[in-house]
Amino acid sequence: MTISPFTRRTVLATSAVLASSAALAACGGGSESTDTSEKIDNPDDNINTEGMPIVDGPVKISLMSRRPNTTAEDWNTIAAAKEAQSITNIEVDWGLVAEEATAERRNLMLTSGDYPEAFYRSGVPGGDIAKYGEQGVFVALNDLIEKYMPNLKARLEETPALRTGLTFPDENIYSLPGIYDPTTLGLRYQTKLWARQDWLDAAGMSTPETVDEYRAFLEEVKGTQKGAVPLGGQGLGSIFASLYGTFGIANQGTDAGAAVDLDPETGAVRYYPTSDGYREMLTFLHGLYADGLLQQDIFATDFAAFTAAGTDGKLGSCAIQAPAGYFGKVGESYAALKPLVRSAGDEPAWHAVRSELSSIGNFVMTDNCEHPVEMARWMDFWYSEEGAKLFFLGVEGESYEMVDGRAELLPAITEAASIDEGLQEHALYLGGWYPGWATGDWFRGVETSEQSTEGAKVVEPFALKEVWPAFTFSAEESQNITTMGNDITKYADESVAAFITGERSLDEWDDHLATFDTIGLADYVATHQTAHERRS
Repeated sequence: MTISPFTRRTVLATSAVLASSAALAACGGGSESTDTSEKIDNPDDNINTEGMPIVDGPVKISLMSRRPNTTAEDWNTIAAAKEAQSITNIEVDWGLVAEEATAERRNLMLTSGDYPEAFYRSGVPGGDIAKYGEQGVFVALNDLIEKYMPNLKARLEETPALRTGLTFPDENIYSLPGIYDPTTLGLRYQTKLWARQDWLDAAGMSTPETVDEYRAFLEEVKGTQKGAVPLGGQGLGSIFASLYGTFGIANQGTDAGAAVDLDPETGAVRYYPTSDGYREMLTFLHGLYADGLLQQDIFATDFAAFTAAGTDGKLGSCAIQAPAGYFGKVGESYAALKPLVRSAGDEPAWHAVRSELSSIGNFVMTDNCEHPVEMARWMDFWYSEEGAKLFFLGVEGESYEMVDGRAELLPAITEAASIDEGLQEHALYLGGWYPGWATGDWFRGVETSEQSTEGAKVVEPFALKEVWPAFTFSAEESQNITTMGNDITKYADESVAAFITGERSLDEWDDHLATFDTIGLADYVATHQTAHERRS
């Protein structure tokens, strides 16, 4: 199987039928939806509603799938896919689309009405899920989950926040989740703040615990390590996350989306980039930048340049999952820091906590699905222990073996240029954006490496115990917050860069807040407040 070509000719041909097909797209949920419901209520005799294989006679399902550049060009050659077909008797037309073309292809399919049985790993935005779910184009999965998906149902019962985060305002579930096992610390606490332990030792310094002690370490790096960058990164996102608890913001975790949390004084939803704590964080980072302690080109640094600096041993401190996973041998020299506090005696707090619901939008079934029960059972297979191991590790004996009850990758995998490269012909998870169940028992990314796990143990005692998954909205709400959110986010991002670099003075903070009022922030927050109350 090759990636379907996506050319200008395709766009023009599709555009030519938009006018005639738009009505069809808008009318999803008519006879086709009724037919789908009938198939769910009265499954075909070919289907086994329990056990394997899923069907006695082979059945083929058709998807549109985003193909990350790190994956095999033909997924049907991957060992996990071949083994899954053997187990389930389900043949898959993956409908692979190049990663960079996925959003445009998906949107054209939905607009034209010519879409597949399901979108897989395609990143359907929440607003589109609501829109096409309300129209009946996307099939509500509630009954399928209850009747035919016992593995996923068990995951939802174990962690009720998953169901909460998946459910839309009309009480329907349209999308299957990416799930992080809550006990796998490296997945829940991915970002940590790290410092070079060997440089601390050489300076006779203890591990920093306050922001002043941390700044003193950065000053030591600047003064003694020639050519070093005291604090570096790829942009400021991870550095921000590592400081959220320090400055009392993002108090509902980092997956809530839209930079919202709860105002500790009122209990209402707030946009935390307008809070005093956020201003104090910017003030701290501006001070580091002004004194050459924060990487001067941090806003223009891509991931390759960041990891190259780390590999060359030039970074005194950084915020990342695990330095050894990206910097090689020198990465082993870093120690994870406890949450920094502003003053000695303050209680440490860690707010960079991921939700168990890692993603939605990477599996939606459409009303064109000819085999809804078979499709649901096939997807449920990946939420079983057998299916999850296959998805993340490949076939036992070919890419991994069990050693003392733990899955260990074989040398042919670990000795490849990277684990991703070694697993490319064996596992399906590469490139992310997947619906599935990730745990430390079978997920072998940097997040679950020994260093990442040990770093997570450092922050875990101070971490938020409960966090928000992303909000879901109605189609109308989604349209409104997308329009407002684009302007708000653009202005906020531009202002952050200006404040930190000193192009704009933080003395202008009141004027800064007033600008938010002119671009719809009050309505934006009110919509999130409604969503919060709806699921509370």
